[in-house]
Amino acid sequence: MEKNNTRFIVEGGVSIALSFVLSFVVLFKMPLGGSVTLASRLPIIIFAIRWGAKKGLLAAAVLGLLNMVFGGYVIHPAQAILDYILSFSAIALAGISFSKNKSKYSYIPSIIISYLVSGAFNVISAFIFFNDMATAKAAGFNNFTLYAFAYNYSFLAADALILIIVFLLIFDRVKKFLDKQN
Repeated sequence: MEKNNTRFIVEGGVSIALSFVLSFVVLFKMPLGGSVTLASRLPIIIFAIRWGAKKGLLAAAVLGLLNMVFGGYVIHPAQAILDYILSFSAIALAGISFSKNKSKYSYIPSIIISYLVSGAFNVISAFIFFNDMATAKAAGFNNFTLYAFAYNYSFLAADALILIIVFLLIFDRVKKFLDKQN
């Protein structure tokens, strides 16, 4: 049991560190926050697949906390919770398989769901704390909520697409390696 706890802690720490470092590999940065990275969520997703969504939740929340502390933009404690803790915690949902055989394709729906839930927290935060119709109108929107959806999901969709491609390319090797570890 102790060996399993040690492995969980070490793998969690390595996953958090890798995700945090990859978050600095920015392919595109949005003008009002948010970016497209080189699959920065992937190590946490692999951790959540290996250890389950519940344990992945802890690692994802720590990643959100790190992102908030090192480079986050916080104007209110509730906004910090929505944009960093809850939004990043949603990454752990990717650890849920939609099939008993747990193939790489069985995780694609949960990866997409994790991005949708993560984005929903960002949209809620934007609506409550950053509701600026001038910005929305400048972007061609007459409704701030629609603008917040479009803004947040535009870069999240690109980030998800890159992550899914990398995930599909590496999953079989990673699974084989992790299976040997058990």
